[in-house]
Amino acid sequence: MMENDTPIYVNKTQIENDENYIYLGQRYSTRDKNQDKKIQRKITAEWIAFAKHRDIFKGKIGTCLKRQVYTFLLFFTIR
Repeated sequence: MMENDTPIYVNKTQIENDENYIYLGQRYSTRDKNQDKKIQRKITAEWIAFAKHRDIFKGKIGTCLKRQVYTFLLFFTIR
């Protein structure tokens, strides 16, 4: 934990502060100053992919098929 960080507690248990983490399938570090731009780019790309296929997600097809399409789009968008 860095010296200026305030500890966070949940149910009286301190949460560990880690400098590295996985988000959207990619490893990030709190020391990386460009991570906000990287994460925002991935989120934007996912929303664009979702919007392009809005008819599928708003349509009357089964939830199973919607989930498969979503998983496919997410997999190829975050790469």
